[in-house]
Amino acid sequence: MPGTFRSLAGGEPIGVFALSGPVDPVRLEAGLDVLRSWGHPVVEAANVRTRGPVRYLAGGDRERLNGLLGLLDRGVRVAIAARGGYGVMRLAGELPEGRLAREGACLVGFSDLTPLLVRLASAGHPQVHGPVVASLPDDQESAERLRRILMGELGPGDVLMAFGPGEVVRPGRVFGVLLGGNLTMLAASVGTPAEADFAGTILALEDINEPIYRIDRLLTQLRLSGRLDGVKALIYGDLSDFEPADRVRLRELLLEAVPNVPVVAGLPFGHGRRNDPFLLGGVVELDTAAGTLVWGG
Repeated sequence: MPGTFRSLAGGEPIGVFALSGPVDPVRLEAGLDVLRSWGHPVVEAANVRTRGPVRYLAGGDRERLNGLLGLLDRGVRVAIAARGGYGVMRLAGELPEGRLAREGACLVGFSDLTPLLVRLASAGHPQVHGPVVASLPDDQESAERLRRILMGELGPGDVLMAFGPGEVVRPGRVFGVLLGGNLTMLAASVGTPAEADFAGTILALEDINEPIYRIDRLLTQLRLSGRLDGVKALIYGDLSDFEPADRVRLRELLLEAVPNVPVVAGLPFGHGRRNDPFLLGGVVELDTAAGTLVWGG
């Protein structure tokens, strides 16, 4: 069921958490400066600046989990991931999904955070797929759109993304709850406590630096596992890392993965320079004739 997004109240803090990899301190500070410019207190999880004994994690499993729990204990409801990387799947089954839902928490991020965002959003608790703190300075437009979403300045009726005829792979117009995120993480979650059901949704996918045969394998895994059954439309993110021949092949793979529903590819979200934020768990309208993805239909 779709949920209702609750924007930041005046003076409400913004949390920063690190469930995945360690963050470069220079990039962290630059991102924190962007957050501070929004006029809300910024609260860091205890492990945000930690580099654990495992070099690709921001502390041990319990340390990373306690960092997020500590933010909740301090009254933080809206929190942005410091960065992606890897680590959230190690916590599958231990993540405080029930508490996050009860307290109306809204997490912001993408990439490695995908399974947690999707689980919460699919249960009726909208989350935001968008830039992490370390990437906020990279694209001012995406950062500003994130600020507007969190502050309640964008809402139902507003255009989340616009695209041209060249991005339309299969035309159509459809309403549905928007879910999805990183393709690798969604495929990795099949058969785990982090798995989600996408039937009846508009599914967003993105990835980067994956050879086309791996994209083929990931989409095939989702298709054969039944995770794509009943999907109402599919949108795919930035294609900047694809060669021309691979872009053609990707379009063929997307058509194969979800027959008879609208498909759009090359939208400005994901691991490219642009990572326009959008709501997961809210109703949207995809209209290929108008070239828009609209919040709330």
